[in-house]
Amino acid sequence: MSRRKPKRSPRRTQPSANTRSILMIGGIAAVAIVGVLAALILVTGSSSTGATGFTAVPNGYPYPVQAIERINDRSHFPLGQTYNGYNSNPPTSGPHAAQPANWGVHDEPVAKEQAVHNMEHGGSVVWYNCNAAPALSSDDCTQLRNDLSSIVLPLAAAGKHILMTPYDGMDSRIALTSWGFLDKFDQFDATRVSKFIDTFTCNFDPEHFCG
Repeated sequence: MSRRKPKRSPRRTQPSANTRSILMIGGIAAVAIVGVLAALILVTGSSSTGATGFTAVPNGYPYPVQAIERINDRSHFPLGQTYNGYNSNPPTSGPHAAQPANWGVHDEPVAKEQAVHNMEHGGSVVWYNCNAAPALSSDDCTQLRNDLSSIVLPLAAAGKHILMTPYDGMDSRIALTSWGFLDKFDQFDATRVSKFIDTFTCNFDPEHFCG
């Protein structure tokens, strides 16, 4: 009577060098794609408010607003302390004074470090510089201030998060900012100012000050 030979387990074949290379390249490509998508989300923001409290610019916005890379540091420092690490002028994000300014029109300059706190609370800031070359006469400066305040005052009175301040630290006549966005120009344009405020006020609201 013949003995049956024990069955051998099937030999496991090792993937070839080419197969291993293809798998490795595919894995690297997948990681790279995920990284690119994450970077795009950080730069452009999401389509609706989420953990970052940020909403992207709507398609069809008619003016050449600049999307400024947002500084992730939103820490506070004492009121009166200065900060020179902002990545735009006027600033649009970053660490800032511990106390925001009152909403509305200010005759005396609001410190840029304080205005950034207002933007963190969902606000838009209207900055104007009568001394930008060529400097405006006293009458023309008053006219610019009156033109801008005619837009800002009723909105602020209605509870809109909007701040207006003179600011000699920039090279343009007018600047409009919200968290992560900047529009600079030299000639007063009521429609442009109103559209920016309507679009970007409460566009960023991580602490839910806009309700």
